[in-house]
Amino acid sequence: MNPVAGKGLGERIVTWLRETLSREDLEHEIVLTRAKGEATDIARRSDSDVVIAVGGDGTVNEIANGIIGSERRLGIIPSGSGNDLIKSLGIPGNPKEAFEVLKNGTPRAIDIGVVQWTSQEGGGARDRGAHHRCFVNGVGIGFDAAVAKRANSIGHLSGTFLYLAALLLTLGEYHAPTFEIVSGNAYRNRGRQLLIAIGNGSCAGGGFYLTPQAKLDDQLLDMCAIDNMSLFGILRLIRPVLQARHVGSKGITYFQGRTFSVSAMEPFALHADGEVLATDVRSVDVGIRDAALFVIAPLHGKIVSRKQPPIA
Repeated sequence: MNPVAGKGLGERIVTWLRETLSREDLEHEIVLTRAKGEATDIARRSDSDVVIAVGGDGTVNEIANGIIGSERRLGIIPSGSGNDLIKSLGIPGNPKEAFEVLKNGTPRAIDIGVVQWTSQEGGGARDRGAHHRCFVNGVGIGFDAAVAKRANSIGHLSGTFLYLAALLLTLGEYHAPTFEIVSGNAYRNRGRQLLIAIGNGSCAGGGFYLTPQAKLDDQLLDMCAIDNMSLFGILRLIRPVLQARHVGSKGITYFQGRTFSVSAMEPFALHADGEVLATDVRSVDVGIRDAALFVIAPLHGKIVSRKQPPIA
């Protein structure tokens, strides 16, 4: 459990969770994380068949990195600011309803993304080598990651409102680099991009469906690249992205593939599952591992995408 997830929501449900687990007579151990990265170590050392993330996408990411490739199952009780992964899994956003999914759901094998990047974070002679991390929902490059960094500094909002505020605060100070994007032998492009989102799931940023056609079990990653555009153009795009209606619009490139390489001469920011990995990145390689993680999801639910626009 991440007690600071969701601006403190995680801590507020500790009492309820303890009482519920005791009443249900379920064998359990609650561990509160105190530092970034701690959940990965705890999950890796755990000998439990089920490891449950009580937090947001960042907590899910940390636990997933500790159990990927094993037979252990990941459970989720959402209490974060964004909670984007659960939208693709069909897990309710209400913690009490999500708890019922843990009791009555079924393990689903989902794909996992792997991101590797080179950075000179801190400048000078510091590590220039490659770093890597697995992700569950998606990675964001450029403006998307800059917004995620700003969102982490806003203390009084959550969900879509948090990311909208962070987006607006970031707009006036962001400079779009010239990116080169390559996906195998099928796709190559060079140009100034506002952002590049590579999704395993369909939603990011607390409700922005940047990669609406992405599915967690289709052995593919979905890329949405948005061209650099005016402030007015960006503001006009917000609503279509929230409603998954932007694919095919002018300035939007959408492509599915198993690998993506992104590089730029200028440094750029990078996030994975909403957690900023670095802000001085020069190159990124993203790939996929098929059916590498078991997640407890609704018994009769489907791993969903947003291929069709929502009903108005």
